[in-house]
Amino acid sequence: MLISREMVLNMDIALNEAMFGGDMMARMDKVAGITASLLSRNRRFLTVKVSELLFHSPVRAGEIIEFHIALTRQGNTSMTLQIEVEVYEPVSDRRREVTSGQFVMVAVDEQLRPEPILWKPEMVQAALEAHQLRRKG
Repeated sequence: MLISREMVLNMDIALNEAMFGGDMMARMDKVAGITASLLSRNRRFLTVKVSELLFHSPVRAGEIIEFHIALTRQGNTSMTLQIEVEVYEPVSDRRREVTSGQFVMVAVDEQLRPEPILWKPEMVQAALEAHQLRRKG
């Protein structure tokens, strides 16, 4: 499921002329939180775990990055999201994978205690279908 596209700006670039890894991780975390809210009726989510965060290829200023999300696990209070970030080149219509990782998000109440996820079945189904299409293509 494509969630977001962003242009990488000069201010996002380190001295090595590539995007800061921490900036990429922060953007992925933000997209994970947005996705958790889209898939449920809960208002608050906390990131409790990030795993397998891999930087496959550097990202440079002026490149467009896309965030693709797959729901890989549904729990009572948590969900696991696989995030793949790709650079999209509109002229050639090509993509290259640049970063990937798994984010575990937990629904929390006003006191930041875990609470059951109120799933939106139609959004979960759409996310699962988008993931299947992406894997085939």
